[in-house]
Amino acid sequence: MSDSLIRLLVQALFEAVCTKTGRGLWGLVGLRPHDLVSMFSGMIFWTVVGIFVYAKMHG
Repeated sequence: MSDSLIRLLVQALFEAVCTKTGRGLWGLVGLRPHDLVSMFSGMIFWTVVGIFVYAKMHG
């Protein structure tokens, strides 16, 4: 029971953070790509943000 609840929470969080960010980024140029493309775009965006923040804090 708790395993499925944790899985659902992680999936919802991932959807909210990565996929919606990717959709928003693609929406800036007027495109509506597949969910997989949106997910990877969001992951790349947050990775770049994380690297930037890390560089600013340690540089």
